[in-house]
Amino acid sequence: MRVLQLVSSTEGRNDILASIAIGSNGRDRTVEFACLDQGTGDFASLLRGAGVSLHVLGTGSPLRLVIRLRKFLRNTGADVIQSHGHHASLMLTCATLGLRRRPAVMPVRHHNLFHHLIKKRLRVLADRAIICLADGVVAISTSVRDTLLAEGCPLNRLYRATNGRDWDGLTLDEKHVTRIRGTCRHTYMLVAVGNLKFEKDYPTLIRALRLVVDAGVDAELQIAGTGSEDALLQLRAMVSDLSLDDHVRFLGWVDDVLSLIGAADVFVQASVDEASPQVVYEAAGLGVPVVATSAGGITDILGRYQDLVDPGDVIGLADALVASLSDLEAERIRAEGISADVRDRYGNERCRESYLLACRQLLEDMVR
Repeated sequence: MRVLQLVSSTEGRNDILASIAIGSNGRDRTVEFACLDQGTGDFASLLRGAGVSLHVLGTGSPLRLVIRLRKFLRNTGADVIQSHGHHASLMLTCATLGLRRRPAVMPVRHHNLFHHLIKKRLRVLADRAIICLADGVVAISTSVRDTLLAEGCPLNRLYRATNGRDWDGLTLDEKHVTRIRGTCRHTYMLVAVGNLKFEKDYPTLIRALRLVVDAGVDAELQIAGTGSEDALLQLRAMVSDLSLDDHVRFLGWVDDVLSLIGAADVFVQASVDEASPQVVYEAAGLGVPVVATSAGGITDILGRYQDLVDPGDVIGLADALVASLSDLEAERIRAEGISADVRDRYGNERCRESYLLACRQLLEDMVR
């Protein structure tokens, strides 16, 4: 079996794609990558260092990319092509229209209800077109599976994969963690990670923090994530209106986000929508207590271990934070107890094998 993975960009860290790439090639399978950029990013360097083939298709207008990808697909010997992300999946779907000899097309759905929540009708229609024209679609969580079914994906063309990362290669610099912890000006340090966008629901988290402080808990919230200037100004204004200027810090982009998570007393995720959030299983895998909503794929990650808060529930989120911080030692023991299980369920081997098993199952189903 020869599998081609199509990605939009090779920029930045991508532990999920790295898990798929490293160790995939064997006697009965070959995995290659193709990218819709110049192939100069960190991920491209990782692939080349690991000896994994990367086909650079370059940048350009959507029409140029479709034409270039269509020509490439005519000559590739791949059996299956998995695409990652909305842009790559849309380009792949358009490129294979009417193409007689082509690999089996299998987009991976890495988002959940986001396009519905922000009311981007064209993107919702594009998602439905991708579902309709693909040979199979991969869901990365139970919630994404349910969304795909609701959008019209036939059950017999729906497959499942699990995201993950390499835990063996993960070591935190304890001195750096201690230095980060030393930046906290209050008794307890809460950490949230994610871009400053609607689905992360930082307004609910900030309002919940006001209730936490009012309950007599001396806590500080550090938020790592970038976003538009307008989004940051709105959040800062809310912090000021709630008199939380001394309790909330916006860190912007953080290179070593895992050390930041490791320094937290509690990691908190207040999202209204998620597919399968990496920072949540990373925090749980590091043995850090987590307070989170039940949004999307968070339930798959944490639902078996603890109660989750309804998305948008300010009082429920505040109560959960107060309860965790009030008995922090017990929370740390509980978090340490589940970390090994989380690492196993969201490890790189399980991630890799689940994606490749989905490819194999698709080919078998198409033969039948």
